[in-house]
Amino acid sequence: PRVSPLLLVLFLPFCLARLSVRLGRRPLLLASVIGYPVFPALTAFSWDIWSFAFFQFGSRVFLGAEYAVGVTMIVEEYPAGKRGRALGTLLTFSALGTIAVGALIAVGLQDSGLGWRAFYLVGLVPLVLLGFFRRRLRETQRFIDMREERKRGEVHEEVPFLEPWKPDSRRNLVVVSIVRTMRSLPFFGATAWWAFYAERERVFTAIEVSIYVIVSYGLGCIGYYVCGRLMERIGRRPTAMLYFIGGIIFSVILFQVDGKIVSFVALMMAVFFGLGISPVMSSFATELFPTEIRGAAAGWIRNWFEIAGYVFGPALVGILGDHATGAI
Repeated sequence: PRVSPLLLVLFLPFCLARLSVRLGRRPLLLASVIGYPVFPALTAFSWDIWSFAFFQFGSRVFLGAEYAVGVTMIVEEYPAGKRGRALGTLLTFSALGTIAVGALIAVGLQDSGLGWRAFYLVGLVPLVLLGFFRRRLRETQRFIDMREERKRGEVHEEVPFLEPWKPDSRRNLVVVSIVRTMRSLPFFGATAWWAFYAERERVFTAIEVSIYVIVSYGLGCIGYYVCGRLMERIGRRPTAMLYFIGGIIFSVILFQVDGKIVSFVALMMAVFFGLGISPVMSSFATELFPTEIRGAAAGWIRNWFEIAGYVFGPALVGILGDHATGAI
């Protein structure tokens, strides 16, 4: 809870992502990929809770901008019929990072001389990879066309900050924002506390936790892919309802059972549905809006409403569930 007020500044990625309209998608994505590893590395050298929160704030600003620009590039470059699979593939790689953390726990990185700080230094690896792949990243054709039109004097007015809130788009913006917030509150609350809960409440060992994370997030990658395919076969709305129901059922089971085998199965399925729903959520945040305000609408939904779950979800669990002072 002490860190939560500082996390409110995570709304800043919205302003950073809007720069892609002027500077281009590629430059901003590259800047985000550079900025994001630097701040986790600085986190390893934090000296108190406030410096830790400040460095994490910086990393989350760049991560939020990176996500927003990445999804925008997918939407602009892929036709609607292939967009689901493209979003699923993109988001699959975010789960691979969690699998890597589980593997590092399994090999005992936390027991090294650096302790927990070693995990944040690992974040420098993307900087090395960026040197190899940055030249292969191309600007979107849509932005290139817009830039050429500006050179010819065909001026494109920048989308106003509040444009998505106008009557024509307001209903979709409000509904999608509510859905994203209600999904992110339990999602981030569960992911932030599950390892703590498993070790303290259910006496899982660190090795067991790491194995569970590796396997369950591996299945979560499949959940992304299946979600992308279902979006194209049965539609966005039925896919979302199926994943929501599955995520609710298995998440409740996960935090209510004692048996390790049942917990393992529940965790795998909760991640499959709860994490795997991300492609269709990204689709709702972009496809329901006209092209000219699509980026702004996605920015509002992601960096104002969904991020509220990241801030308040873990905090609510701590405030309500603490054994000494929790309300319940």
